[in-house]
Amino acid sequence: MSDSHGNDGDPDAGKDFYDLVPAMGVTWNTPPSFNLDPSSPAVGQTSSDVADSGPIHFEAATVRATENTLLAQSRNAVSDYEWLRGQVDHAAHGQFWGPPHTASTISSGQDSASITPNPGGGSPAPAPDSQDKDDQNTLADIGDEFARHINPAMQKALAMQSNALELLGDYIAMINAAGQSYAHVDKAAGFPEPPGPVTH
Repeated sequence: MSDSHGNDGDPDAGKDFYDLVPAMGVTWNTPPSFNLDPSSPAVGQTSSDVADSGPIHFEAATVRATENTLLAQSRNAVSDYEWLRGQVDHAAHGQFWGPPHTASTISSGQDSASITPNPGGGSPAPAPDSQDKDDQNTLADIGDEFARHINPAMQKALAMQSNALELLGDYIAMINAAGQSYAHVDKAAGFPEPPGPVTH
């Protein structure tokens, strides 16, 4: 529907959001070892104040198994995303939502029903019936108008999916950093000296 100013209420109509739809992949074949020191944060403030956490129970094998499970699921999700991204690209940048517009009739001094373009060579194809051409052009117009709305919507939906996959990757990296942080603290920990001589 259009308003009195000719706008159809869809601010994205006719736009191409292909630049918002990245190619994605999973860079870790296996998660980095917990024995490596965690990466330093790129941004943020550090503090020397450490909250008392109480006893920490950390099962490295369970954390690593969970991390590997999430990595496998993310690979499946990225594979599905890449397949869908190809389908959307084909639809958005190809002739998908309707037939092509009919070609103009070639005139060579004969009447308008004489010949039409024949890219395959040989004898010219007979001109299509005028009503058939009108019908095809009407369907092509409907397809073009539908594509103006559905293509940007599909691309924006893919962009949101890529954001969700990126967040999943960040979460997996955070789990790995937690394991590395625990291992770093564990290796740096030491027992305090006894407060005095032990007597019986």
